[in-house]
Amino acid sequence: MSDSLTRGIAAAQAELHGMESRAGAEAVAREVRRLNARVRDLARPVLTFHDQPGDFAARLLARADVTNG
Repeated sequence: MSDSLTRGIAAAQAELHGMESRAGAEAVAREVRRLNARVRDLARPVLTFHDQPGDFAARLLARADVTNG
């Protein structure tokens, strides 16, 4: 899996941490893709193209279960 996300993560690991991740850049890139897809799936029904970046977090907070607070 040698795409730009994997290369970017590998570069960031080296630059930010000074060492290679034990998980490896490919595994981290897979997890980033999985989490991004999950957030998009959750956001799609509640956001429109008119919404601002902070609107998703505000909507999550509004729908939060008060017993978890």
